[in-house]
Amino acid sequence: MLSRQSAIFTIGGLLTIAAGRLFGLIELFIMGTALVTCVAVALLIVTTQRPRIEIGRSITPTEPEVGQTIQVGLSLLTSSRVPACDVYESLAGGSHVHIALAPLPAGQVARANYQIIAQQRGPLTLGPSLVEVGDPLGLSRRSKRLGSATNITIFPRSVAIDLPDPNTCQGELIDAIRRVIRYQPTSSEFQAIREYTSGDDPRRINWRASAKREDLVVNEYATEIKIDTHVALNSNQNAYSAEGFERAVSVATSFVRSIERQGDDLAPSLGVWCGGQSFHCSSDNESLEALKHLAKISANDNQTPLSIQREPSSIKVDIIITGKAQTSWVESAWKQLGSARIVVVVLCDETATSVALPPHWYVLPCRQLEQFAEDWKQLCIQTTVQSHEHIF
Repeated sequence: MLSRQSAIFTIGGLLTIAAGRLFGLIELFIMGTALVTCVAVALLIVTTQRPRIEIGRSITPTEPEVGQTIQVGLSLLTSSRVPACDVYESLAGGSHVHIALAPLPAGQVARANYQIIAQQRGPLTLGPSLVEVGDPLGLSRRSKRLGSATNITIFPRSVAIDLPDPNTCQGELIDAIRRVIRYQPTSSEFQAIREYTSGDDPRRINWRASAKREDLVVNEYATEIKIDTHVALNSNQNAYSAEGFERAVSVATSFVRSIERQGDDLAPSLGVWCGGQSFHCSSDNESLEALKHLAKISANDNQTPLSIQREPSSIKVDIIITGKAQTSWVESAWKQLGSARIVVVVLCDETATSVALPPHWYVLPCRQLEQFAEDWKQLCIQTTVQSHEHIF
């Protein structure tokens, strides 16, 4: 491609040649010929220069969230001698990153890095890149595409919270789960004794040990009862403001991320219903599928909760996330999920004081993610490392 400067050289050269012929001045003729020759040589240089470069990208972190800084590393492997050239990495919104390469022999690797801020959740395309070579005078340039684009997913923002697990956590929600477990019929075997606390089943008092200690103690049992936690995200558009829906998606993402943080084979599994789809998250790979769905979910109308099949012998815990307290939708979701005895409702566009829900349900507002994380710690916070025994 000829530059504007090459057009000036060409027109100026032709005019100079014509003036030299007109006035019989050999100097003008030579000068004009030199200008036109410069353009021809520039075209020859950029035509014969064919840099062969293989480009690779590394992304850190590998699962970026909204608001995080993404470090992109570029590796440029030369398959032939490469003259001084410019590499342009295309970014979203029509912008690009410019990298100036010095001359390199074949078989060399040049590395460059740049940073971008993840602005919104969803797919993000990096590249493709272009390599551009030119002549020393800037009269002509030629560009060539390098490799293909890299598609990454920007995940919703999350905060650190813990899934309710009576083996490792403490808090009001955990106390409620333990009260249900104490009266839950199950096949158990003796595990240990502990001090009596209010709400313990009197049938579990160990009278012989209590007499020796002069204080009430109860038997604890290893049990196979499972905690079946399910998160339901209301995606009805009329339930949210724009900011409220993003907070709701972030809350749901935070619960899914908790699977990775607790990271033990015996950690509780998590069911997630959102946007007309359901996910069972008990491993990082399963959690990743739910996270990808949350990254692209949008608020729609008339999203009816799905009927979910759950283990009848488990302790059901429902976490229902919505914007405004649409009582009918919340109750419908609760019934479709199996009418759990323990329910937490998260309101992302309303305060808890204005909600008409059953009094034994837990209601948490979420006007800021960080404050929600602090409020959640009152209900559930991990205090011990997951062991390989279920002890209640």
